[in-house]
Parts: sequence; structure tokens; C-alpha cells
Amino acid sequence: MDLEHALELAGQLRDAIAAEVERARDERRLLRALDAAGLFARAAQRGEFLAEVARLERELATALGRAASALGLAEVTLERLRLRVPREGEALARVLSEVRALAGALREIDALNLQLAGRALSCVRGYVQAVRPAPLAYDRRGLRAAQPALALVSSKG
Repeated sequence: MDLEHALELAGQLRDAIAAEVERARDERRLLRALDAAGLFARAAQRGEFLAEVARLERELATALGRAASALGLAEVTLERLRLRVPREGEALARVLSEVRALAGALREIDALNLQLAGRALSCVRGYVQAVRPAPLAYDRRGLRAAQPALALVSSKG
């Protein structure tokens, strides 16, 4: 039955998000170490995760639509599923509740990682400024530091 398939897909979605929560927690280590290669690899992993979640969501929506049609429901809601098939409807509601909780946890971890990334960026900018400081008053050409240097090009050979 399509409802069992929907329940299986919801479980896969829950497991995928739970795995991503763990990977997102590990991302903090990469940010603290300023591991650029690791962060690029992590970004690729996130892209793969998002594609997988989108696929699972599409399949879940299709399975729920088929289940609703098989049960004679015009619209799919958890409440209506619970009334028609209490055991499967309750199991689906429980799994989707876990998905919502994990998605909220992932959102919080991503917000923290964004703050850490901002701090890492400030740190890197500080390093670059220390290694290659900009002149505060005048540069070696006698121009003000805030003014961009203009280049003159001669058209005569």
C-alpha cells in the first residue's frame, strides 16, 4: 500500500536529516581550524543532501497523494489519515514530528555555524591586513591611501 511506502520514505527523510545534523555539528571543527578544503567538501556534501531531501519530499508527496486516492480522501491531512487508518496514520504523524524536530535542530546548528563562519572571516581578514597592511596616510607615490591610483596609458608608440 502507498501509505506504508510513504511511511518508509518519511523514515528515510528523518534518517537523512539526522545524519546531516551530525555532519553540521562536525562543521564547527572545520570552521575553527579554518580548513578551506574541508569546508568546500562540506559544501558539496550539503548540496548532495539538499538534492536527496528534495527527491524524498517529492516521492513522499506522490505516495501520500496515491494513499489518499486509495482511501477515498480528497485531501491528505494527518488527521484524516488517522481517522481512516489509525495505526499507520499515527506512525506517520510520529515520524513527521521527528522530521520537524530534526529540521529545527539543523536550523539552529546552521545559525551557529553561520556565526562561527563570520568570526572565521574576521580572523582571516585580520591576518591578511597584518601581512599586507594598507597605508594609512600616503602611499609610495604620494597619493592619499583612500584614493585609487589612476593609470595613464599613452597611445603614442
